[in-house]
Amino acid sequence: MKMLWQKNVPLKVVVFAWRLFRNRLPTRDNLLRRNFLNSDSCLCLTGCGSPETINHLFLHCSYFSTVWNCILRWIGFSTVAPLDVSDHFTQFCLGGGGPQVRFTILIAIWFATVWKIWKERNNRIFNAKDCSITRIVDKIKSLSFLWLKEKFAQFSLNYHSW
Repeated sequence: MKMLWQKNVPLKVVVFAWRLFRNRLPTRDNLLRRNFLNSDSCLCLTGCGSPETINHLFLHCSYFSTVWNCILRWIGFSTVAPLDVSDHFTQFCLGGGGPQVRFTILIAIWFATVWKIWKERNNRIFNAKDCSITRIVDKIKSLSFLWLKEKFAQFSLNYHSW
């Protein structure tokens, strides 16, 4: 997937997404499959009762899908989430159509969203802390803005109009 290798986001986030697309993240179902967890510990950490898989965590979990809904409202999209993370990436980044600039912005937002979902998941597991959906969305907006502002000196938006 050529669109994955972007210069507009940090390399560690691109590598994270590459691992995400290949189902190589240490989600609970992957840890169970490798015998690091027992079957009682493989449910989603949000308490929804579903097994924590890549597609569930990043797309279909009732908590984190609300994050996506807020992001979609922010950018003015209306869509149904695909079943698969790689399909979601393609739909989200190419769904806006239009010029290359829009494509670049959408990719940065997608990367920031999956990165912050993963960070929030880990924060809940390792620090027993959780953020509100509003706070997570604000972090995504801020992170994507900073990435784009850093890479493009001519980026004309300021944070308040972002």
